[in-house]
Amino acid sequence: MIVSTGQLSGEFQGFNDQDTIFEFTGGRKWRQATYKYCYYYAYMPHAKVVQEGGRYTLYVTGLNNSVEVHPA
Repeated sequence: MIVSTGQLSGEFQGFNDQDTIFEFTGGRKWRQATYKYCYYYAYMPHAKVVQEGGRYTLYVTGLNNSVEVHPA
């Protein structure tokens, strides 16, 4: 089930660690749940957060990787 969809605010520079916050243009924020480094630069990319079981996963258009997130 998709719980957030739209564009991420500002510059997206990939995944890093648990301090990384992803904010959608509507204001909803998600925090990266685990360490996963993947550099990818995009300005305001389209993205979605999908609930799969009890976990949330962030998918960013143009990036083949995804990362687990929690509401921030």
